[in-house]
Amino acid sequence: MFGLNSRMSGFPARALLPHPRYHFHGYAGDQITGDNKFFDRTALGNHGVRGANLSEAQMFANAGYMSTIDPAGGATDSVIRIPNINFDYANGEKLIVYWLGKATPEGASTNFMGDGFSGTYAGTRVRMNTAGTFQLTLYDSPNFGGEYGGTSNGVPFDGNLHSLAFVLDGSVKKYGMWVDEIYDSGLGATYATYSGGTSVDTRNTNPWNIGCASPVAAASTTGVATQTRALHILRLSASDPIPSVAVLSSAFRQIRSNPSKAILGGAF
Repeated sequence: MFGLNSRMSGFPARALLPHPRYHFHGYAGDQITGDNKFFDRTALGNHGVRGANLSEAQMFANAGYMSTIDPAGGATDSVIRIPNINFDYANGEKLIVYWLGKATPEGASTNFMGDGFSGTYAGTRVRMNTAGTFQLTLYDSPNFGGEYGGTSNGVPFDGNLHSLAFVLDGSVKKYGMWVDEIYDSGLGATYATYSGGTSVDTRNTNPWNIGCASPVAAASTTGVATQTRALHILRLSASDPIPSVAVLSSAFRQIRSNPSKAILGGAF
């Protein structure tokens, strides 16, 4: 676990425990066929479950990873679905996501991860571009078609093992992006204003999806095959201060060295 030396004394118990704002912490490295789910290592039990068209054999097809297949007609629900986050960007909440794994770009940009897609389904989307870069989109249903963040300069999608991470700060309507634990060169050293500071109501009842960004009801073929080594999702309240770029960069570097460990409550 990261954030403080566990031998230090005189700190609150929270400082030495996993961060209390975790929504999901998954690590595929010690899961095997028969586990059936992408286990959440927090006490919340927000386990990732297989879509109806993703078999257990397909999910465990690549040792050390949780895999999905490309959604297609007749097998649209072939992704991993994590229980609803209901991130409230408009009212100041913060979302921190770190993903480690493999994926390969397709011939057209497609949805990679998230819980919102198009003006019909409010939420957050991570989009995979044909160049292997990623982009953040927030949707406000039913009024907006989507508000777009910048495209990463780093390339997390080339078929090899990479990480991507991002933060969305609803309190000041800003965002940040990382690829391989390096903060995006196009953003300088600070968070950037997201889409002109527009307030977007991202609240929803959808699961958080790996391999697409659509809820089950959408039956969407817009997605991609993925191999996930680890996934960390934290949802901070409106009153929680957002960690600095430097603090999160340090936390992500520590996650990369041991993705099975959680960020500690004392990290930020």
